[in-house]
Amino acid sequence: MKKTLLSLAILAASGAFAQTTVTFDDLTLDTNSYWSGSDGSGSFVANGITFPNEYDMQWSYWSGGFIYSNSTDITTAGYTNDFSAYTGIGADGSANYGVNYGGNLDFVTPRVLSSIDITNTTYAALSMLNGDSFGKQFGSPNNAAGNPDGTNGEDFFRLLITGYDVNNDSIGTVTFYLADYRFADSTQDYILDTWETVDLSSLGEVRYLDFELESSDTNALGILTPGYFALDNLIYDDVAGVEENPALAFTLYPNPANGQFTVKGTAGTITVRQANGTTIHTAITNGFSTIDCASWAAGAYLVEVTNENGVSRNTFMKN
Repeated sequence: MKKTLLSLAILAASGAFAQTTVTFDDLTLDTNSYWSGSDGSGSFVANGITFPNEYDMQWSYWSGGFIYSNSTDITTAGYTNDFSAYTGIGADGSANYGVNYGGNLDFVTPRVLSSIDITNTTYAALSMLNGDSFGKQFGSPNNAAGNPDGTNGEDFFRLLITGYDVNNDSIGTVTFYLADYRFADSTQDYILDTWETVDLSSLGEVRYLDFELESSDTNALGILTPGYFALDNLIYDDVAGVEENPALAFTLYPNPANGQFTVKGTAGTITVRQANGTTIHTAITNGFSTIDCASWAAGAYLVEVTNENGVSRNTFMKN
């Protein structure tokens, strides 16, 4: 036990945590379903990262940001199927994955990003493959209305991932193609239907992550290809040189505990880690939260509360 407590102390003091992977599998879903934000919460937390969500309560539809899903529908075309990955499954064969529609990520405190897995949604892929009432069929020299569009079928759909630092200055952009029909050899043209890993390590320490989609199929109002993509396995180092802020100190009680304990004193994101750095619990707190620990193994855990002012940490003991 002394060795475990020492490991936690070193972990907290150094700010050097093991990598965390956002798999979305810590979120509960019924089989072949999705969470759209219809509860009006405005966001969800997956593996320590808060994903914003916009839901139009008047018209009852997901209008922007992120959702999470385990839908397997790879055949239904159109906007009614805006929640499905074109792979029909999460990355590495997992069930859950995220879907983005115009959403960006504010990490509040910097993160060092390693990589993210990306693929098409069914909505975007089938629009590019077959065309629809708005978007053209990729590879065709004509637009959706059947008129020449000047591309000669040399179409593309790409994702630009731009990182910003704590001063809101851009620190780099990573470009990834979700479809590419610009090859001299047309047999190489593709619409992505697999999960692919995108290396984000060149961005360094990131406070804010911007996602922008670009397409060769546009008009005066913007791109005509459905502006969606699916994501999974966002890998990051949780803290990048963030110093503890004594003003954010919080208390844990009872400590030790068997069934549950309370975190009191600081609003922000609660993250609980095992001694090896593995995240086992995340939640948003307004300064007073109760956490169920009944299923946790006995031992020491690192509890961290993070907000825009920094981070504070405490050690919790499970009997």
